Amino acid sequence: MTNEDRMSALMGQLPQNRGLDWDAVMPVIEFTFSTHADPVKARKQNIKKAMKTLRPTKRITGFFGYKFANAPFRCVITGVDCRNMDYGDLFNQYFRDPSTMQARPFRPWTGVIEGKGRQLNGTYCPQAMQLYHLLQEWLEQEDQENERGFFKAMKKKGVKFVPIKKGPKKEEAPLIVKWTPAFIEAQRDGLPIIHYKNPITGENDITMIVFDNRILANTMPQNTTLGSNMSVDKYYQMVERAAKEEQEQSQ
Repeated sequence: MTNEDRMSALMGQLPQNRGLDWDAVMPVIEFTFSTHADPVKARKQNIKKAMKTLRPTKRITGFFGYKFANAPFRCVITGVDCRNMDYGDLFNQYFRDPSTMQARPFRPWTGVIEGKGRQLNGTYCPQAMQLYHLLQEWLEQEDQENERGFFKAMKKKGVKFVPIKKGPKKEEAPLIVKWTPAFIEAQRDGLPIIHYKNPITGENDITMIVFDNRILANTMPQNTTLGSNMSVDKYYQMVERAAKEEQEQSQ
């Protein structure tokens, strides 16, 4: 016997329903909104009541757990089959992936709020989903008000937040701009520069500077664009020091 047949049988046993004929039983979630004069307190009462209403129905007898968490199309509150129900605009919001808009199941949480408890193998019927949507809006409004009150609370503690304006971001140039002077320097000193062009586009893809020790040792610099003031003596001192450090590390 399906859950729908069981509900129909239970409804038929009630004295006021004897002799009546119906095709199906549709559960209705009756939610009474708070009439408190203070809108903030009214919202708090609505949130509390909505949380209670949207909690999944637990088993009364047998194993511990939830009564209607046995199928992805069954409402975890009422147990009704939701496969042929109309969710309207809520379907796109809660039953589709926001990035791809592909259909995905909505799985309620045991603690109602997303991330609280664990997700169940079930869903919400359209009425429960509408209440869940209202609950999300109420919680969002509450969070926004708490954020606005944060600065007031900090001010009472003597904490003041001062906005700081950041300076303009320094524009970064690509590496080709940084290394172009090095190629100009090599060209002036007569060092071989090899270019490899793209066979399809004809543009230069790879540029190589050939450092030939014979040329470097016997050619004097023509000019400098790199701002280097290293003398020959200083160069050989650096080479000698590097060789000494390498020898010490190998011992």
